[in-house]
Amino acid sequence: MTKPATKPFVSRARTIQEALTAAAKLPKVITDAIQLWGDVEIVVRKRQVKRSIDQNKLQRKWLLEAEAQGDHTAEEYRGFCKLHFAVPMLRWELPEFREKYDRIVKPLPYEIKLELMQEPLDFPCTRLMNKDQKTRYLDAVYQHFTSLGMQLTDPNLRGYQAGDYKEVA
Repeated sequence: MTKPATKPFVSRARTIQEALTAAAKLPKVITDAIQLWGDVEIVVRKRQVKRSIDQNKLQRKWLLEAEAQGDHTAEEYRGFCKLHFAVPMLRWELPEFREKYDRIVKPLPYEIKLELMQEPLDFPCTRLMNKDQKTRYLDAVYQHFTSLGMQLTDPNLRGYQAGDYKEVA
């Protein structure tokens, strides 16, 4: 007899066929879970879509634009944004993140925290976000850099560069 899984069973489906394939696994998953935990909870909910590729591209573009106009590298700006905008959001919204961050990272000096957010360590923040969280994060990043007088590509311009856009009089 194999040892029952200790992690929750999670399956995602976009089609009926995918859902039925996942459902076929449920009898064994439920049996193992009840043997391990006794009581179980079965939940079906709308899936939270993770951040989009377009959001990631926009973030990278803005960081490169900030690098060209500022006095830090794109990676240094990325670490700053993660620490100042992503971390507070995730601490507020994800209790598990808050517990681990507060225990492991919070006691560290500020400069070490900034380094931790950057490559090669790259403490996970934005990759934990769903699409809505990443939108709010990007709004904060945009607000920060533009408040410093930097010009960032406006995503509402649909591919036009900020300098190419002319207001109609």
